[in-house]
Amino acid sequence: MLLRDYLPTNCDTSGLAGLAKQIATTLLANLPPDKVIDISSNVVIAGSTTLPYLQKEAAEALIAAINEQGQAPRLVHAVRVLPQQYAVYYWYTHGKKCGVVLAASPGTSPHERAIAVDFENHADWIDVLKKHNWIWRGHADPPHFNYHGGSDPDFGHTGIKAFQKLWNQHNPNDQIGEDGSYGDETRKRLEASPIEGF
Repeated sequence: MLLRDYLPTNCDTSGLAGLAKQIATTLLANLPPDKVIDISSNVVIAGSTTLPYLQKEAAEALIAAINEQGQAPRLVHAVRVLPQQYAVYYWYTHGKKCGVVLAASPGTSPHERAIAVDFENHADWIDVLKKHNWIWRGHADPPHFNYHGGSDPDFGHTGIKAFQKLWNQHNPNDQIGEDGSYGDETRKRLEASPIEGF
């Protein structure tokens, strides 16, 4: 099934697991190992498409907050790759479908930059995360926290480039630029991507 056919009739990103994990693997393979940290041993993974990766400084600050709190948060999202962000934004822009009340457009989300987390039990974390430069988005988007510290501003472009590279590997007769920018050409290919992966 293609992404464009999945989104109108579904309300979670679990169906995108194959494509999301494939893009994440491409992304991680193209990053220096000191740029990103796997936080899976510090959290409870709450979703089948949860990718437990954050930029280094954000991850270190989150782990410090978790150690201070003395319990593991239930992580719904950390880094989001392009199809996940596209899905959330699609549901938001189509009448706040699926309960999505706020979402950044693809290419602009702090999740894509690996400096944001969504927690199921967010209320338990507001105060301790604030001490470690994580800011709660508030009642407009209750599970969401953004890291306000050092980060690599190009990380999000690297994630888009990972999708573009993957598309080109599997579509030699329909190549797109691997520039890390989200535009109409990338959007069209994303919509035409198989949700189970290439």
